[in-house]
Amino acid sequence: MRIISNRFHLEGEEIIKTSNGDPIPHDEPLLILRARDRLAIPILKIYQQLAIVDGCNDWFMGELAKTLKQFEDFAKLHPERMKQPGVTRGK
Repeated sequence: MRIISNRFHLEGEEIIKTSNGDPIPHDEPLLILRARDRLAIPILKIYQQLAIVDGCNDWFMGELAKTLKQFEDFAKLHPERMKQPGVTRGK
């Protein structure tokens, strides 16, 4: 099993919501932000503010805070790996 985030993991070719074991339907679009994407932290901070305004529960807010910290820690530990999105043009 490969962990994608605090909330999702892979089982074979399926992306699974870890908390309840439900697979994500293949027709549902997904977005994956990589920690090396230098725009990911600002986007996660904006998402965090929107989640507060929307009244998301404490569990979700805690998981989001963990993810944000993981991204921030990665950026501090690996500044040489940070990239502008799309700079490699899919390579």
